[in-house]
Formats: sequence, C-alpha cells, structure tokens
Amino acid sequence: MMNPFFLVIFIALLIEYAIGVIANLFNLKSLSTKPPPALEGVYQSEEYRKSQEYLRANTRFDFVTSTFSLVVLLSFWFTGGFNYLDQAVRSWGFVPILSGLLYIGILVLGHSLIQLPFSIYRTFAIEERFGFNRTNPRTFALDRIKGLALAALIGAPLLSGILALFEYAGYHAWIYCWIAVTLFSLILQYVAP
Repeated sequence: MMNPFFLVIFIALLIEYAIGVIANLFNLKSLSTKPPPALEGVYQSEEYRKSQEYLRANTRFDFVTSTFSLVVLLSFWFTGGFNYLDQAVRSWGFVPILSGLLYIGILVLGHSLIQLPFSIYRTFAIEERFGFNRTNPRTFALDRIKGLALAALIGAPLLSGILALFEYAGYHAWIYCWIAVTLFSLILQYVAP
C-alpha cells in the first residue's frame, strides 16, 4: 500500500510545477514587441523590445531550471536518497537536534551546489547579454558564501528550536513550531524589512 503522505507531496510538487509552467507560458504568450498605449511615452520602442527579450530569456531559462530541479528532487526521492542521507547522518552518533541540523544543512548545501551552474549562467550569460551584469566572478563567489553563512546564522538557531520542540514538546509540537516561526518571521520583518 502506498503511503498517503507520499501521494500528497508528490501531487503537490507536480501541481506546483504545472502551475509555474502554465503561468510562464501565459507570460510568454502575452509578450509583444510594441509597448502598450499607456507606456508609449515612457519607454522607447527599442528599450521596450529589449525588456521583452530579457523577460523571454529569463522565463525560458526558469523553465529549464525548474524542470531540472524537479527531476533531481524526484530522482533523489525515488532512489531513496533522503532515507540514505538520514541513515548516514544518524550513524554519526550525534544527538537528534544536531543530526537534524546536519541533515538539513547537507540538503541545503547540495541544493546550492546543484543550482550553482544555473546561477552562473544567469549572471554571466543572460544578464551579461542584456547589459545588466555588474558582477565579477570574485564578487559572485563571495555573495554565494555570504548568503550561505547568513542562512546558517539565521536558520540554524530557528531550525534548532523547531527540532527541539518536536523532540520534547510532544503531540502539540506543531502548534508551538507554527507560533515560533510566525513570531520569528514577524521579528525578522521588523528588524530587516
């Protein structure tokens, strides 16, 4: 018998992907080479054409990246990658909260590495082609490292709290987690809007 959570998550992933693809197809279909009458005095026709080409290139590239990401995710899932990683991390003998942090950290790092070639192409090919790239390889690399460090600094304490709640709070842990994440989000919006 198939796990109902499996079906719900699998169907949700496919629906999210399909909605994204359909929305992008509608966006591509609505592009035109001439500005609408309301924007005729705002944009020069060449600037408008360039913006439409830029949107077209990014939308097509988004289709490639989202398709690739879905295929990698489903492949990892169906080959037992999540379970294998879980068993490997548990075998290291750390306490459950640290094991959870390592598990999520490895997944985030793996996702970042898989997305890296796409980010490089977007920045140094698409952005460059349209004259929007102001980044050099050193700045690009430093931005990625800083982003991961910031995610770890902010995410690790929050994730530790969530894991601790699920470890120790019992049946109602989910509501405590929801409250904690909501409060954290509100505080973060106040501190860095």
